Amino acid sequence: MTTIAALAPPRRRLRHADFVVLALYWVAIGYLWQSLGTLILPQIVQDLVGTADKGKALSLLEGIGTVMAVIWQPMMGAFSDRSASRFGRRRPFIFGGTVGDVVFLAGLALSGSYWLLVVFYFLLQTASNTAQGPYQGLQPDVVPEDQRGTASGYYGVANLVGTLAGTVVAGLILNSAGTGAAFGSIAALLLVTMLVTVVLVPDTVRPSRQAFGSPGELVRSTFTTPLHYPAFMWLMASRLLILMAIVGIQSFTLFFFSDAFFHGNAHATTTATTAVVGLVVLLAIVVTWPAARLSDLVGRRPLIVIGGLLATAGTLVLLFAGYRWLPPGLVAAVGSLLGLPGPVAQTLVAGILVGAGLGAFLSVDWAFITDVIPRDQAGLFFGFSNIATAGAGVIARFVAGFLLDHFNAGPRLLELPGGYPVIFGVFVAWLFVGTLLILKVPERRPARVPRGVPSEGARPA
Repeated sequence: MTTIAALAPPRRRLRHADFVVLALYWVAIGYLWQSLGTLILPQIVQDLVGTADKGKALSLLEGIGTVMAVIWQPMMGAFSDRSASRFGRRRPFIFGGTVGDVVFLAGLALSGSYWLLVVFYFLLQTASNTAQGPYQGLQPDVVPEDQRGTASGYYGVANLVGTLAGTVVAGLILNSAGTGAAFGSIAALLLVTMLVTVVLVPDTVRPSRQAFGSPGELVRSTFTTPLHYPAFMWLMASRLLILMAIVGIQSFTLFFFSDAFFHGNAHATTTATTAVVGLVVLLAIVVTWPAARLSDLVGRRPLIVIGGLLATAGTLVLLFAGYRWLPPGLVAAVGSLLGLPGPVAQTLVAGILVGAGLGAFLSVDWAFITDVIPRDQAGLFFGFSNIATAGAGVIARFVAGFLLDHFNAGPRLLELPGGYPVIFGVFVAWLFVGTLLILKVPERRPARVPRGVPSEGARPA
């Protein structure tokens, strides 16, 4: 294993080991929220409130957390942009927020009532978003302009690895050692990756603006400054719609397989969902890094357009999943290999297309944002971008959940329970419009810098 004393100074090109160090904390963030949201909190909530009220209780818990994430992260990012601490303008927030994470994770683990759980979840969101906004702002401080695509690929892969581990690894820990051990694994990963980040990543860029004079100025600047950057706002609109569709597909895949193919068979439904969702994530991981390198040559927009169209095509496959249109022999062979019935095996085509599209999107997401924002306010703008990230799940689940229940109560459509063609049609529209909106974002291609030559694009703001 390569030992890294410190990342390269801001004007030097970064090595692959440097990018790995920069991206490690993303793995911990993905592991934290995927394991909590998918596996740990639903079970705790059910144990505390019972099965009759678990849906409402979980929605309230996550809703409160989302509001905190949307408001707090951009403000902490903006505050760090103007911090003049002798320890660096980002490090104190990353360190303090992560320590808070560990404390409030312990509170969640020990909560004996639902409302105590809500309190600690709110505090956990506060601590985590205290670290996340400044952490995202740290990255533009050290990545040269012509290497942003490569960095974006590493961040995308790290996010997906954390998400995958939050499902598979956390699930294994839960099954074998229980909830306490799962909480412990989250805390340990956060602490280790935080220490790697604050020790090895230089935080030497000094603020170019004076500190905020009052909390009111902080709030006003945080939520009005991005409105003066049309390219950034168009990018956020595109990002929101694309993520709404992706999150919507992920959220309702299990219900889809259960209602359309397995009619309540929990084991078969879980097997099919794991196979298809796992395929999506693995393909996204495979595609992300090479697509990011390609974006440094051809630009960011083409990758998002290609990714959006691939994901749109994959969602269309789900829309018409009630029909048999692949050769029966091929479907039977794939189904036999994976232990899936023919109709479900056909949906793997959707998984391939959506996974490739997601990988292309994630490969340039961070780089494109960096290209269109002022570098000296990176913490503010990356924190603001979390409105699209966190808001996508809330909007998608609310809109699609209402439509699903309403139309499932009616007649079948396209050989499926009526709600699924409706929500998949909505997801297709979101993906297609989100893909078109990216054309509104002007692209400034970074100049290529020969190896060994200092990169002016990485000069401190």
